[in-house]
Amino acid sequence: MRILLTNDDGYDQPGLLELENSLREKHEIWVVAPLHHCSGASHALGLYTSMELKNEGEGFRKWSLEGTPTDCIKIALMEIMKDNPPDLLVSGINPGSNLSNNILYSGTVAAAMEAALWSIPSIALSVRISAHGEKPFFETASSALDTLIENDINIKIPNGTVINVNVPAIKFSEIKGWKWTRMAQFSADIPFREIEPGRVFAYDRYRSLPVINPDGTDVDAIQKHYVSMTLLDVNRTSTRKPPALELTDGSL
Repeated sequence: MRILLTNDDGYDQPGLLELENSLREKHEIWVVAPLHHCSGASHALGLYTSMELKNEGEGFRKWSLEGTPTDCIKIALMEIMKDNPPDLLVSGINPGSNLSNNILYSGTVAAAMEAALWSIPSIALSVRISAHGEKPFFETASSALDTLIENDINIKIPNGTVINVNVPAIKFSEIKGWKWTRMAQFSADIPFREIEPGRVFAYDRYRSLPVINPDGTDVDAIQKHYVSMTLLDVNRTSTRKPPALELTDGSL
């Protein structure tokens, strides 16, 4: 299978290298990833700057791009792989889970969403970090991906969707199972730190936050040592009934 890899942490980061090393023996691997760390970039584009594309492969199909994760997918599909598109896109392995509200800010998820927008089967892959400074369980996440690939996930993902996979911070043998989940919603947000009162602020360190109605959510599954899989749709049109509005032309 031809697999395109990317991330939002940088082309030389250990989560991406874990995927390269674990997949290369059985699959044709291509890598296009940001030159710099882009965590929290969401679906941003480098519209107003030029972007250098550099071959980092040393014999392999690997490039760094001085742009965002979304830029990486666009240049991979429109330039580098335009004549031989991937059978699967995997974005990750992100060191830290992408759950609940954080899905909206994640460059890891955004890269997968961009590929899915162009009908490429796509997975965003993240692993939880349970304590500050703890080494991420990248091998657990890699084994989870292997299991999905062995189950022909590339031909089973509905067109225009992404599977957002989050893996608990445990050994693969200790995982209790797999759950299809829904995106949670935090009931609070990460506070700011005042560096200079009233003038200079920074986000506080990430912390676990309470969830509204946790049953069946991605957060709940991870906390209970399950692999969480959330199906995300690139079409953001709501399925809810629009509100009745009385406008001047009477059309609604």
